[in-house]
Amino acid sequence: MAELGRQHDVEFVWLPYELRPEPEPLPDTSPASLEQGRERWARGAGLLAREYGVEMAPPSTKPRSRWAHEAAEFARDRDQFDALRTALFQAYFVADRDIGDPDVLAELVTSVGLDGEELRAALADGRYTARVRELEGLSGQIGVTAVPTMIFADTVAVQGAQPYSVLRQAYEAAKERIAAEAG
Repeated sequence: MAELGRQHDVEFVWLPYELRPEPEPLPDTSPASLEQGRERWARGAGLLAREYGVEMAPPSTKPRSRWAHEAAEFARDRDQFDALRTALFQAYFVADRDIGDPDVLAELVTSVGLDGEELRAALADGRYTARVRELEGLSGQIGVTAVPTMIFADTVAVQGAQPYSVLRQAYEAAKERIAAEAG
């Protein structure tokens, strides 16, 4: 995605999509299950990460992400959304931290120059819950069923970790479709 942004004039709109919403049980994190996950990772996202020089590893935690999404909206209101999004990614995929833990989220918010105690209060009183639910509803309306999902010009969707060439093709196909509809 970063390469797509560098090469083309694109605007990224980030919407939440909760992988493990309540009341669904959390995934198995037994050693055997984590090993199977590491093997799948090595054949999929791990290959792309190595190919593109992105530091990431399969996380050992499988948390609920609702509070992370609420923290992101907290940061969005304070013009620090991109910084927190990056910090969340680093915490989860590099440092193997539990981004469902309010203590971790407060640390991450503080690391981008925001008030961790204010975030704790916002999480405790559900200040961003309705907004996140509304945005998740929008994600569902536009067809998001996996993370990540990239939708180009409301017409072409790409799911999962994909190489730049696939994203570029989707971008070009959406661009052609827009031109055809305008012409």
